[in-house]
Amino acid sequence: MELLKYFLFAASLFILSCSGKPPQVSGGKQSLASPRSIVVVYENDPHCQMDGYAKFAGLRDAIADTADVVTVSSGDFLQGGAMGSISHGGYVVSLMNAVGYDVVTLGNHEFDYKIPRLMELSDSLNAAIVCANLVQKGTSTPLFKPYVLKQVGSKKIAFVGVLTPQTLVGESYAFTDDSLKTLYDIPAESIFNLVQSAVDNARHDGADIVILLAHLGFVPPVSSLEVVQNTVGIDVVLDGHSHSIIDGKFVVNANGDSVLVSQTGTKFQNVGMLDITRDGKFRSRLIPTDSVFAVSKKVAAVHDSLRALADVDLQNVVANTKFELTINGDDGKRLVRKGETNLGDLAADAMRFSVGAQIGIENSGSVRVTIPAGPVKYQDVLNVMPFANGMCLIRATGRQIKEALAQGASRLPNEYGGFLQVSGLRYTAVVEASKGGETAQVLIENVQVETENGFVAIDENSLYTVGLSSYVAYEGGEITAFRESEIVMDKVMTDSDAMVKFLKSLGDEIPEVYRKPQGRIVVKNIL
Repeated sequence: MELLKYFLFAASLFILSCSGKPPQVSGGKQSLASPRSIVVVYENDPHCQMDGYAKFAGLRDAIADTADVVTVSSGDFLQGGAMGSISHGGYVVSLMNAVGYDVVTLGNHEFDYKIPRLMELSDSLNAAIVCANLVQKGTSTPLFKPYVLKQVGSKKIAFVGVLTPQTLVGESYAFTDDSLKTLYDIPAESIFNLVQSAVDNARHDGADIVILLAHLGFVPPVSSLEVVQNTVGIDVVLDGHSHSIIDGKFVVNANGDSVLVSQTGTKFQNVGMLDITRDGKFRSRLIPTDSVFAVSKKVAAVHDSLRALADVDLQNVVANTKFELTINGDDGKRLVRKGETNLGDLAADAMRFSVGAQIGIENSGSVRVTIPAGPVKYQDVLNVMPFANGMCLIRATGRQIKEALAQGASRLPNEYGGFLQVSGLRYTAVVEASKGGETAQVLIENVQVETENGFVAIDENSLYTVGLSSYVAYEGGEITAFRESEIVMDKVMTDSDAMVKFLKSLGDEIPEVYRKPQGRIVVKNIL
């Protein structure tokens, strides 16, 4: 309570310093003689961290008596954990409605359940959804409103939304119909124009302030900094996607004006507070959520009821392990997206076993979190594999398999969600660097297939059965090598169900052979 009292005291001092006297309220309405300050409470990339919403709302409510408050999100809220997966985002929307968001933009993971489901959830979400650059294919017609205007105190604030074009790669399956015809687009080449048009229209409609809710981050193909540098009229960017922690950074726009950019990290590491003073100044602060003691009783009650609904299934124990099943290396840093881990081995074995294939393949972007030693619950499996990808059995040539391995290893020594964990297969990725230290090329060597007589060199012209997700087989944009492969079985179960099936086949306890990576993948760096 002491920290909360300090925060409220500090907030009141800030308001007093802006107005010179306490806010005057008459009849429940703000006095025009002394406008209250405006605070935008924001987050990005919560990824189904359901416990954070009650504190987020609690902190917002704690300042609502002394300021005009708006509540916003910069995306990636529907996916990333068991509570999202088990309800296909429904539980998350119920909790967000309890919080009472005003405006949200979309992150790439809002598309994980495909656009028809996104539209269902959009109808259920009480907040306005803004996105200027998600359009009907071949047009500039947006699927959602590019911006909304909110009257906040004495100011009209426009919230413009923008989504990373990278979504077209990572979630490409969401943009097609059953015949794989592409229906929607996020054109990277038009992003500056689409954002600028939304900003201009908002200003024409009377916006005093323009805030960009961005899900771009500081990663290719287009960063939030590039959007600022190539536009005018934006005052603040509340960003997401790269999971960066940025209290407040000023970036110069195309006219040489300074634009404030902020990002809160991920999974409610922080709650963002954007203070807007009477004279149009902007200041952002990040409040560590662990230090927040204010909790919304309403949101907490909704969270508890949703958790009770899910717990019966989520708490079922499907296996036990004496050791950690990890996505990390010995140094504790994430390895699964650029090397082999024991959990990667287990996941690839599940892909192989579930459909009776010779080879199993799993993209590392679908192996999300570590499972600690102890009981392995259904919730743990969903946290590892939250995307509900469909399981497939295909027939692929040795050449196609080698091409897939090369595509997965193409970003080495950097991380890549397309990096492939394997079962019934082993290979070496040779990373050759130039004299300047940059990667010149990555070569795939010594690819061998497991047989009854041991491992033998793969035959490029022979056919092999491969168990893998529909995402890797034909839906995702990272691996395209299997697009011409024969599909023997399509979406017979989800990848998480395949993992449960495999774990149960192992008996009560996961065997010791999975304690360490099994030497299926060798990465060699040559200078």
